[in-house]
Amino acid sequence: MTVIIIEDEIPAGIRLERLLKQHNFDVLTILKSVKKALVWLEENNHPDIVFMDIKLSDGTCFDILNHTKINSKIVFTTAFDEYALQAFNYNSIDYLLKPINEEKLERLISKMDSLQIGFQNQIRWESFNEKVTIESYLVSSGTNIKKIILDDVLFFYSENNATYISTKENRNFLINKSLDKIENETNSNTFFRINRKYIINKKYIHLVKKSTSIVLSLSNLESDFYEVSKSKTKKFIEWYGK
Repeated sequence: MTVIIIEDEIPAGIRLERLLKQHNFDVLTILKSVKKALVWLEENNHPDIVFMDIKLSDGTCFDILNHTKINSKIVFTTAFDEYALQAFNYNSIDYLLKPINEEKLERLISKMDSLQIGFQNQIRWESFNEKVTIESYLVSSGTNIKKIILDDVLFFYSENNATYISTKENRNFLINKSLDKIENETNSNTFFRINRKYIINKKYIHLVKKSTSIVLSLSNLESDFYEVSKSKTKKFIEWYGK
C-alpha cells in the first residue's frame, strides 16, 4: 500500500515513516510544506493514503485540499484538536492527535490491512466504508468540542439550511454535515430517514401511530410526533420490523 507523509516536523515525519514501514507500507516521500506537496501531487500519481499534518510551515493542509483534488484517503495528524470539525469535511478516514498513539495507529492499519486485495495491494474502499461505520460525531459546545456517540442520538434534523443532532438529554447541537451525508455513513439498521428533514434512531421510537399516515413518538418527547413520508412508509415498516 503506497503512502505519502505531509509533515514539517522532521522527527515526527521520520517516526511516522518508521512505524508505517514496520507494517509494510511503501512510503514514497515526506513533504514538508504546502508548496512542495502541491508540486508533488501535480506531478505524480496519488498514493493509496496521505498522512497529512494540519499545521505546516507555510500554511495548513486545507490550503492543499482547497487547491487540488487528492485521489487518496486522508489521515490527518496534528497536535491541535481545534481543527477536528473542519478536517472531517474532507475525504478523511481518521484524525490522529500527535504524538501519535501507536496502538491507535495500529488499529487503523489493521482495519486497512484486512481490506487489501489483488496483486497491487489495492483497497476496496467501498468495503472499508461498510465495515467502519461512524460511531460518533464531534460538535461544538461553547468553546469546547463535544463527542456525541450515536447510541445517545434521538434524531438528526435540518432546519433553516442547517443540520442538528438531538440527543436523549433533549439537547441540540449544530453539525457541519448534510442529512444526505449522515444517512450514508450511519448504520441503516439503527437509523432511518423518515422524511426530508428527519433521520431517527430506532432505539428511541416510543409509539407508532397509523391513521392516514404513520407518525412516531420518540422517547422523552411523547408530546411531539414525527411523520413518515408516504413514499417511505413501506420501507419504514420493513425496517422497523427487523
